[in-house]
Amino acid sequence: MAKCLVADDSKIIRMLFVKIMGNLGFEVIEAEDGEEVVELCQLEEPDLIVMDYRLPVLDGIDAMYKIRNSRIEKQPKIMFCSSMTEESIIREALDGGADDYVMKPFDEEIIISKLAIMELL
Repeated sequence: MAKCLVADDSKIIRMLFVKIMGNLGFEVIEAEDGEEVVELCQLEEPDLIVMDYRLPVLDGIDAMYKIRNSRIEKQPKIMFCSSMTEESIIREALDGGADDYVMKPFDEEIIISKLAIMELL
């Protein structure tokens, strides 16, 4: 079973992703901040990380840089899900190592299409 780490400071967004990803057959773990994302990535070795750009303690972008620069053998796919829609922010995420970027609001159909493109479905 593929494992997904969902990181957002909004419990509602995390609950929505837990439901969507669970319905798609993923085991889902949750994080509330960027430091927790980095720690759980090393401990749990998720196949996919879905995280907000803005996270407490450590921004999502900085968490991604730490993960991409770490010695983790199996690098996860990283998809940002954020309300930040500026082209420069999206470009920074994608150029920095994100596999995709989803803008809020989103629905299950959008997530399914993104996961298919990333070959996770």
